[in-house]
Amino acid sequence: MIMNYTKFSPCDTRIEINSWQVLEEPAQIVRHAVFVEEQRIPAELERDSADADCIHAVAFDADGQAVGTGRLLPLPDSVMKLGRLAVLRSWRGRRVGQALLQALLDAARGQGAREVMLHAQQSAASFYREAGFEPRGEEFMEAGIPHLEMVLALKSGD
Repeated sequence: MIMNYTKFSPCDTRIEINSWQVLEEPAQIVRHAVFVEEQRIPAELERDSADADCIHAVAFDADGQAVGTGRLLPLPDSVMKLGRLAVLRSWRGRRVGQALLQALLDAARGQGAREVMLHAQQSAASFYREAGFEPRGEEFMEAGIPHLEMVLALKSGD
């Protein structure tokens, strides 16, 4: 069950956690701008059928415009896969990514996850390391971009 909630972050954004049905439009605005336009990932690779099964987060500015997004996909064995974390270029450096990551980790804990894993673009690996994620395995290519699988164990009460 997806828990619909909104929290205010320290970076002057409001983060909403909800289903794809509710957050598809604002999430897609950010994802298209970052992944398709900026990184040149084909739209058919960026969009997938997993969105309907994910918990989504969208960061909104004071005017209600989407500035960042991310998602959590439930996997077997109480693991959740974090993905599609993106922040509009004009909002980078304002801690929106950190606020989204924290909101998604809180949502994972709320769902009883024991671990969160992700496929980090190599250029973003240090961002996830700073949040406590550890690399697992060797670098691999995904959508033509070098990636690294990373994992964070969640402790109850974190």
